[in-house]
Amino acid sequence: MRLGRILFILFAIYLIFLGGSAYYSLVFPVRQLHHILMTVVLAIWLVLRVRQGGLPKTPLNLPILGAVVVWVFSALISIDPRMAFENLWFLLLHVIFFFMLIDLFQRGRQHLVMETLFMVSAVVVIFSGIELASWYFGLGILPGTKIGWIDVIGPGAWLPLKPIRLALAMNISTLLAGFVAPLVTITAIWAFTARRKAFRRILWILAGLLLVCLVLTFSRGGLLSILTAVGTIGALQFTQMRRITQRIPVRVLIGGAIFAGVVIVSGYIIFSITQARRNDTGDAGRLDMWRSAISITRDHPISGIGPGNFGRAFRDYRDPTIVQDKLASAHNAYLNTAAESGLPGIIVSVWLAFVLVQSWYRNWKRTDSKPRKLRLEAAFGALLGIGIHSLVDVFTISPIVLLIVGLAAYCVTPTDMVYEGERNSPLRSLSQKIIVYAALLAVIIYGIWFYQLDRAQAQHLNSFDDSKDTLSSAQAATEIDPNLRLYRLQVAYLTGQQAQTNAEVSAAITGYEEALSLEPTWDTGWINLAALSTRQGDYQPALKYLDAARQINVHNLASLHWAELAEELEPESKDKIIVAYVDAINSGSSLPISAFWFATPMRREAVETFLSDQSLDAQYRVLSANDPKRAAQLVPVNPGNAAEWWVAGEHALTINLDTDEAIRSFNEAIRLSSTNGDFYVSRARARYVTDSTGAIRDLDLADLLGTSAEYPNAIRAEIAHNPADREVFLSQALPPMTLAQEFAAVLYGRPAQFQVLPEMQGIGPGRAAMQPWYTIAEERLKAGNIEGALRAYRAIIEYAPDEIDAREALKQFS
Repeated sequence: MRLGRILFILFAIYLIFLGGSAYYSLVFPVRQLHHILMTVVLAIWLVLRVRQGGLPKTPLNLPILGAVVVWVFSALISIDPRMAFENLWFLLLHVIFFFMLIDLFQRGRQHLVMETLFMVSAVVVIFSGIELASWYFGLGILPGTKIGWIDVIGPGAWLPLKPIRLALAMNISTLLAGFVAPLVTITAIWAFTARRKAFRRILWILAGLLLVCLVLTFSRGGLLSILTAVGTIGALQFTQMRRITQRIPVRVLIGGAIFAGVVIVSGYIIFSITQARRNDTGDAGRLDMWRSAISITRDHPISGIGPGNFGRAFRDYRDPTIVQDKLASAHNAYLNTAAESGLPGIIVSVWLAFVLVQSWYRNWKRTDSKPRKLRLEAAFGALLGIGIHSLVDVFTISPIVLLIVGLAAYCVTPTDMVYEGERNSPLRSLSQKIIVYAALLAVIIYGIWFYQLDRAQAQHLNSFDDSKDTLSSAQAATEIDPNLRLYRLQVAYLTGQQAQTNAEVSAAITGYEEALSLEPTWDTGWINLAALSTRQGDYQPALKYLDAARQINVHNLASLHWAELAEELEPESKDKIIVAYVDAINSGSSLPISAFWFATPMRREAVETFLSDQSLDAQYRVLSANDPKRAAQLVPVNPGNAAEWWVAGEHALTINLDTDEAIRSFNEAIRLSSTNGDFYVSRARARYVTDSTGAIRDLDLADLLGTSAEYPNAIRAEIAHNPADREVFLSQALPPMTLAQEFAAVLYGRPAQFQVLPEMQGIGPGRAAMQPWYTIAEERLKAGNIEGALRAYRAIIEYAPDEIDAREALKQFS
């Protein structure tokens, strides 16, 4: 018995924090383990249920069966059946978990389930505590926490300038909020109703710590969730107070509570829409997802687009000017359900919700025990809170779904165990047995299928390894899993990467055309197809391909290269070219400081258009590198805001060479904008000669706050005394290049490494920003390390292809 209890708790912790978490998609061995473990566990449980006559009986059995039928139907005729059936596995998995929990409740194992839930909650608190401690004390346990706030906030102070946003326990803060919010309610109510004093204390402490975790996620949806749960419990308590119900009918109380809830939620949605129209915020993207989900439902009303396929379809409906490739759901569970399973999905969802509420109400009315009644209220309130939270988020990840099905199982299981006698009946109906056999067959078929899928993905991952035959590995993955389009895209991509001769380039173009016929929203594919076309001198088709990529997403590199090519081929399209250049600047990782942006009149006009909407300090940074006279005109005589004080300080430091005046101005800028990391780096540049300790503290603060226009390690290199340390700082002065992987992650749940070909790389941050790497090359040349210098110059060109000095240096030594 004790061993079984331990195994159950360990299994739950595995599901919540490993197999059912984001690590399933990120770590291939975890995916393999999860497939094997789930197949074995579910198969064993279903075999046991066959011997007991079928699935546990609940009021939800019939609507759940209806939902499964709708999901299978939707997957069969979805826009991508291959991925729909893979995503369907998770839905079926969660259904079986619901019945497993029901089985435990009906066998009187409620204590084990709730004990496990509180153990999991404690683990969440522990993970969040580790994250908080590493961030505050600089423990280095997590990436980016080698520097702690306690070391830089100054003597006599303890509050950081910028709060942490907890995410570690669930990898994403919104998911953590979705998981923790209902736990706060459940833990608090169980603490209130616990009989033993020691348990009450422990649970109250746990509830308080969970509330802290929730607050530190800064999730508005999480706040709505817990307020809904608390409001629901409060309303239900009012309906049981005779003094109140004698004056106000119960129906009026319930109606008032529902009305208040509708007003609050409607107000939140209206506020979100207003903010979306007023500012370019995350709410603008959410509004775009809602509009797109409605359009998808309108176009696919009967079957939907298939389980888990919203992210794929969304690429055809979204606004290309506010694209976020990482979005895989509608951020509204109800609209997402309508889009993925059509109106039948909404119908069975309403049916399921109605039966759930009806069953809960029947149990609640029949329960005489006040603690049990209050716990039922807490479970229902927590579910309702998740339902309200689901207006702005979609929770398909196993930890939150397991919490939802666990609360649902608790709500529909009667106190008097009405179904207990049927569990041991000698025969169950034939239909019940058929359902269990069908579920067992589905589990086995999925297990065999996943074995093949994992073999294919292993080959796909081998195609990333340059020490292996990458193209052969990609082709092998395609042969094992021919219906997953990602592998065909990988074959086309690698063919293009390896193409050298004209014949190879022609073959690569054909491969890309075939791949894009499968995935027309693969913007990197269109960009690379344009690159291959330019190699053959076909510039007009390249212009067309780049425009196709821009229609998918204006924030990729297509805007830059379309404008550059159109400037030569279609100079009469001046207005469109300037708009494209502005889009390219806005989507870049740095300000338009590179000489590239001032090389032609159209680019200069694009920069002027961009600067018209920028802060004064951003304008000064750009102009001081390319038009010092105009930059000088921006220097204020009487600075007022933070940006003006920074400009005054930068002018004093770089033009007047007055470090004292620069420090005074930077101090004022920081006082007015204490969370701007760039300002601290600027002050460090002014003070490192006379106050290296203060400069290092400023650089540490900048690292904690984040920077966008300054490079802390470039200053650390100037302060370093050890030559080896100095070169390390110089090499790490520039932020690392990142490889976007959202396309493959959203469409296929798998990694990819699609990069643009060299002809289509972006523009660097400018000569001054690249100086640390030039310094490395120059110092290696002085030391006679020619090969090392050449590597540095190649790194510069790879990072910033527009760096002419590096290209000239390579020509000189070639």
